[in-house]
Amino acid sequence: MGGWRRWRRDALANLGASPVFRAYIFLGSIAAILAFLLYNESIIAELREHEKNRVDLYAHLISFAPQASEGQIPTLFTEVITKVDFPRIITNHRGEIIQAEDIDTSSFLGNWAFWRSEAVDAHTVSRLIEEMDVQNPPISFYWSPETLGQLYCEGGRVVIADTQGAIAAWQGAGLPVSSDTSAAALAEVQRALQEMEAGEPLPFSVPAASFSYLHWDGTNAIIADAEGQFRAWVGAGLPPASDDSSEAVQDQVQVFVDSLASQRAPLKFRIPAEHYIHYGDTSLVGRISLAPFVQIGVLLLFLLVGYIGYRNIKRSQQRSLWVGMAKETAHQLGTPLSSLSGWLELLHSEVAAAPKLGRDERWERVNQMIGEIQQDMRRLDQIASRFSQIGSVPELKEENVAAVLEETIEYFRRRAPQFGRQEIELECLGALPLVPINAELMSWAFENLCKNAIDAMDSQTGSLCIHIGLLPEGRAVQVAFQDDGRGIEPEHVKRIFEPGFSTKKRGWGLGLVFVKRIVEEYHKGKISLVQSAPGKGTTFEVVLPLG
Repeated sequence: MGGWRRWRRDALANLGASPVFRAYIFLGSIAAILAFLLYNESIIAELREHEKNRVDLYAHLISFAPQASEGQIPTLFTEVITKVDFPRIITNHRGEIIQAEDIDTSSFLGNWAFWRSEAVDAHTVSRLIEEMDVQNPPISFYWSPETLGQLYCEGGRVVIADTQGAIAAWQGAGLPVSSDTSAAALAEVQRALQEMEAGEPLPFSVPAASFSYLHWDGTNAIIADAEGQFRAWVGAGLPPASDDSSEAVQDQVQVFVDSLASQRAPLKFRIPAEHYIHYGDTSLVGRISLAPFVQIGVLLLFLLVGYIGYRNIKRSQQRSLWVGMAKETAHQLGTPLSSLSGWLELLHSEVAAAPKLGRDERWERVNQMIGEIQQDMRRLDQIASRFSQIGSVPELKEENVAAVLEETIEYFRRRAPQFGRQEIELECLGALPLVPINAELMSWAFENLCKNAIDAMDSQTGSLCIHIGLLPEGRAVQVAFQDDGRGIEPEHVKRIFEPGFSTKKRGWGLGLVFVKRIVEEYHKGKISLVQSAPGKGTTFEVVLPLG
């Protein structure tokens, strides 16, 4: 039992540290996020469909309102009309706007008051109606179950029109056949109607939603609905036109219609009276439709924040690694340096205690070598001091940057045989003010830039020109390191300040990283690569603020 527990504990510990397990966790997280998005999308789609169905139901109920009974109208008004919250426009069969409600006043069309003005053109109105019809098919309805018409019968011609003069049917000598609805035929019938308007037309009403029939023998005309009910008639062979709808009159008209049945078929017609409800979606549907995009945006934002946080953590880890390595290096150097310093002090004491009379040239050279070793020891102490300051807040003092640069250049000049036959020149452009810097760290940064320039001169000959001057604004000192070395490849330009990146066969790729940290983090300055091209050299620029 104890072995099983140990195995389970070890397995879980190993599993948690395994890269494969972390990959599974990452893939599982992505799958969970996708499942969450799909689930939300299904709910959003269901809500959107529910809302559209509600709007569609209310729109149909509105279309039923004109035909409702007196007892149904209050219910429709309180339960439907006052509760709708979607934009709608009612037009007639001619496309004329009869009513507009809940049109967003902040939109380009404005509210109903603007419909009666000339500010809104027909194109704008048509575009809004088209947008509504794309969202929801228009609903046709009739304001009333009956529609009015006028019957013109004169000179062997008969024409049926609505109250606005729109032609619905015709028949007679000199007129086009009733099945011809071309523009030319309608124009010819319209001219005939204008000639007939001098007489008094016979008004009538027929069902709006169904076809009606015209029975005509050339002089007598009878209007009947689809149920066979005679609505109006005119002619010498018929009873006088009146409101008398008695059974006897109906029978007399029926006899006349039956006699016409063997001669010609009745003309079927319908007077257009449709109205249309054009309606759009509610604002809730619009907000629901935007929900998936909002979710994706929030997800991308979380991913971005997570990436930035992960990157900052990685950078913090890298910085901690550099700081720890630098401090450990300083610590490791400190012990042997202290020992070497003690041995050098003993050697110096022995040389000083030796009789001066017995010294020869070799003795003097040894004494000179001890002095050089002491200088190198001081140099190593300085390097250890630099490493120890990494990770801590350095103390800045007003210093002469040109003097720090001159000291750095002199160090390389004294060791010219070690590096090659390069020429290093310092050009100071005018008098410079003192700059708040840490001399040890800044000299380290300058040394790295000089060393990189010298290493780039593969031929062991070349020149490094350092320009130092005050920027035109007078708020910072600019130091430019310009060499004629091999340059930097274009694909490497963006990576030169990345930790661990190096084109050299030796080195850890931390030189420019330390330079950037010293210049930008410790001195609030700026270092940048101004120019570099393969075979044409490189120019780095360091800008140090005055305060």
